[in-house]
Amino acid sequence: MTGPKIRSEELPDEVRSAFARLDRRGFLRLAGAVAAAGLVPTGCAEPTAEFLRPAPDADLGVLSPRAYATFQSVAMRCVGPRGAEAIRARRIDPARAADAWVARVPALAGPLLQGLWVLEWGVYPLVAKWRPFTALNGAGQDRVLEDLMRSRLDLKRDLFKGMKSLSMLTFYSDPAALGHVGHPGAFDASGIATAMADLDPSGL
Repeated sequence: MTGPKIRSEELPDEVRSAFARLDRRGFLRLAGAVAAAGLVPTGCAEPTAEFLRPAPDADLGVLSPRAYATFQSVAMRCVGPRGAEAIRARRIDPARAADAWVARVPALAGPLLQGLWVLEWGVYPLVAKWRPFTALNGAGQDRVLEDLMRSRLDLKRDLFKGMKSLSMLTFYSDPAALGHVGHPGAFDASGIATAMADLDPSGL
């Protein structure tokens, strides 16, 4: 697999603003408070699934292997079953792309890492779980993300917005994801021909 193609040195505004809100709300202090209160699982093994570990040729600049696994897990829940299968098969690598994006926007690296830390290690009442996020099955991870999305706390909703926005960006900006949205790619001559060939005349 080649490295992610970064088309811009800046993240889209919606992603930047979501993580900027986390930073302004003092997420580093919150993460420290979680650790100080003992609200962190202990004795947890590293994720063993191959697709949750960085590829051997991945030279991560921001994410630790654990943060990589956490982001990859979040992305798989956000992009749906077909997208998750593409990640599992390593056709698309959102965590590697996220690492490349935030490496070029250093101000967002801290909030992203802090958010991933809280999502992975936080437990009730901060996060709706008792085990690391990467140790949960799909249904358990969905419950955690839904709790964040529906929370009355701005901080938790911001965490959900930031993670989902970056997950969707890193997945769908990969050329390999074009098939998941029914888009033939760049509309050069061959792209137009491909699109026309795929049209169903009955739907016109």
